[in-house]
Amino acid sequence: MFSIRGILQCLLWNLRMLCKNPRLIMSLFMGFLICFLLTEKTISLSYEFLTDIQIFEPFIWCFADSDSILFASMALILLLSQFPRLDTPAAYLIFRTNRFSWLLGQVLTALVISIGYTLFLLLSSVVLTANKAFLENKWSDTATLLSFSPASFEAALIVVRKTIKQTTPYSSAVNIFLLVAQYTLLLTTLNLAVSLRYGKKAGMFAMIFMSLLSYLMTPDRFMAWLQLNENVKYYANVLAVWFSPLQQSTYIMHNFGYDQLPTIIQSHLLFGSINTALTAISFYSVQKVQFAFTGGNQNG
Repeated sequence: MFSIRGILQCLLWNLRMLCKNPRLIMSLFMGFLICFLLTEKTISLSYEFLTDIQIFEPFIWCFADSDSILFASMALILLLSQFPRLDTPAAYLIFRTNRFSWLLGQVLTALVISIGYTLFLLLSSVVLTANKAFLENKWSDTATLLSFSPASFEAALIVVRKTIKQTTPYSSAVNIFLLVAQYTLLLTTLNLAVSLRYGKKAGMFAMIFMSLLSYLMTPDRFMAWLQLNENVKYYANVLAVWFSPLQQSTYIMHNFGYDQLPTIIQSHLLFGSINTALTAISFYSVQKVQFAFTGGNQNG
């Protein structure tokens, strides 16, 4: 039904085509720019008070916030507009392998894109703070300062208050990395499933629509949208988190032992279930995709 060689052939072909596409450079540049803008405040705070900083703390403080994850994922959508390839070269590749090998190659490509892009965000935040950072697995003096900082550091404050006594920077960074990767993988598999079923434009629309819906489902916006008062804020938070994939990928919106928010394991199980369902839809849809071969002539 499928071959490992065919799957790897499809994966390498996809990656080669993506690397040749200038949209990859634009997506990475926008991702790096987002990291620069998000880490600028914490770096300036460290310089102002002459304190050190743990090397993964900027990544933790920045991407523990839902808006940061959303903005970073929007940069990835620019690259995903070129995935999957449904043109003549893709049709010839399917002919050389088969539909199932081709599709497994697309799924593997989606996984590589998601992990690779999240790793790029992590490395970007590390590079931006390398000259002030230390590697030891403990919270820095800057983290202590943040507990007395104004609301402009709200996401970092919540991370410090919720986790500083329960986790370490390494543990928090790993959890945030996996959550962000899960969200980007969800975008990629959603694009794959919808594109195979309804076409590339529909795939792009699905990603943008999910991003917009996730933006509206942020608890504060969710409350304003439904015109809820502060008395039901906690219940609005719980409802928004359980129904929004973006909130599921937000580290600070998880249960750390004293509320009814989802645990990190529950979020991974939910993401895994959705991604598996989207992959199953892709397997069903790829059998019905009609590829048109162009070029050459009937007598050639």
